Amino acid sequence: MLFLHSLAFLLLSLFVSAAPISSSPKRIPQAVAYEPVRFINHFGSSIQPDTSINLEWTGGSGKGFDVYYIPQWPQQKEYYPVELVSGSTSNHFTWHTPKADEFPKGTTFILGVNDAVTSLSSDWYDITGMMNFAH
Repeated sequence: MLFLHSLAFLLLSLFVSAAPISSSPKRIPQAVAYEPVRFINHFGSSIQPDTSINLEWTGGSGKGFDVYYIPQWPQQKEYYPVELVSGSTSNHFTWHTPKADEFPKGTTFILGVNDAVTSLSSDWYDITGMMNFAH
């Protein structure tokens, strides 16, 4: 019986010594806190056609931003964003607004900016309220 205990101890020590030994403790990734993405601009109630608007925002990861607008008009069934810039690491963009005849009367716009990292611990996008497209 003593022989079996000795054999078991020997086998157990071989298995334990064969196990890899970690030289450093495993690190648990820390959640990175980003400031919310927010437009700096103060938008009025309307967007003028065929003009330039300097869009600026703050916050986010700095790994890229998408900027877009969503046109909406009466009797429209589905809304789609129109991409202005994608993946830009800059925090500003100059938007040349559409010409007056590109959209029907009564069109409104919503502007948006999204961070490339959608799993931020804070808000990863910002949108404006509806603004009339002045004709």
